[in-house]
Amino acid sequence: MTGSRMIVVMLIAALVFVTNAGAAAAADDVTFTGSYDTGIARYVAVSGDYAYVIDDNNGLVIVDVSDKKSPAVTGSYAEVKDARYVAVSGNYAYVTDKREGLVIVDVSDKEAPEYTGKCTVLGDARGIIVSGDYAYVVDYTNGLAVIDVSDKESPVLAGRYRVAKDMHGVAMSDDYAYVADYNNGLMVMDVSNAEAPELAGSYNPEGWSVGVAMSGDYAYVASGSDGLAIVDVSDAKAPELAGTYDATPHVETVIVSGDYAYMTDTDDGLTIVDVSDAGAPELAGRYDTDGDAHAVTVSGDYAYVADGGKGLVILHVGAGATATTTRARVAATVSPETTQTSTKSPEGEGPGFGGVFAVAGLLAIAYLVRRQRQE
Repeated sequence: MTGSRMIVVMLIAALVFVTNAGAAAAADDVTFTGSYDTGIARYVAVSGDYAYVIDDNNGLVIVDVSDKKSPAVTGSYAEVKDARYVAVSGNYAYVTDKREGLVIVDVSDKEAPEYTGKCTVLGDARGIIVSGDYAYVVDYTNGLAVIDVSDKESPVLAGRYRVAKDMHGVAMSDDYAYVADYNNGLMVMDVSNAEAPELAGSYNPEGWSVGVAMSGDYAYVASGSDGLAIVDVSDAKAPELAGTYDATPHVETVIVSGDYAYMTDTDDGLTIVDVSDAGAPELAGRYDTDGDAHAVTVSGDYAYVADGGKGLVILHVGAGATATTTRARVAATVSPETTQTSTKSPEGEGPGFGGVFAVAGLLAIAYLVRRQRQE
């Protein structure tokens, strides 16, 4: 190889390393933004500038998150003593409660949310999703309940699909409800007839199924022991496993936003998985919160984590959450007037391996150019 060709080759290599080094630097963007100590946060939903937090001590807590660094509580509804999950649609929050079933709360006045109506279920109400005039509630002991909420003051049970096992989470797509059953895995319910939902198909992955999210032709099932199972449900009657990601062993919930799945783990915080290739999901980011991460939702560039005793934690996940960051501790209580930034790891300082390699390549090119001129 001639000297000039060698220079071109090394210049291209150096540019590749420089580009990669820049990408690595840009990827380091999963960072702590703010938090609010609600008590013991178990679940969270976000609508507009407000986060709706289910808290063991305070029921439904409404947090203004318009200022991500300084979130502030605006109001609460404490009459739901054993609240589990919440879904928000329009001016109403739909709260599942262990004893009361489905409780509908008018949240049009964020400072003074008011009881509107309720519909009891037979057992322990858990996951919920609202679509049109119906709320789909999974009853831990009695299966899927379809509740007509067209009259918010008098919601009524429209139909039910009973199972013998334990249901936790639910997601919706078109005429199907996708339910995570602890022992039976993913169960696909045809709810086109709200009065008579039917089992269309099922797939039982490894581990305990505790959460589910839907995006396109795929259902994303969170396993409490084995991580994430991605199931192709393009044929609702014959779901098939597309891919898996072996996450940490205490996964509780999963949501999907764009090309990323966000999972919470009570021990290891938030895990972000790139699922753009359903057959080969890859780790995209991780942030170990200071509390017990029970649930997460994503809005824009931010992830909102219900972090147990540390309350609501807001993380900036950037453009697609493309980074793995190191552990950063959050103070037990952060008041609305207090802002806090994440700590930087030693690995985050300096140019890193890619940067060093790029510099070495450029120095080598300079040496070759000088040598060629001497020749």
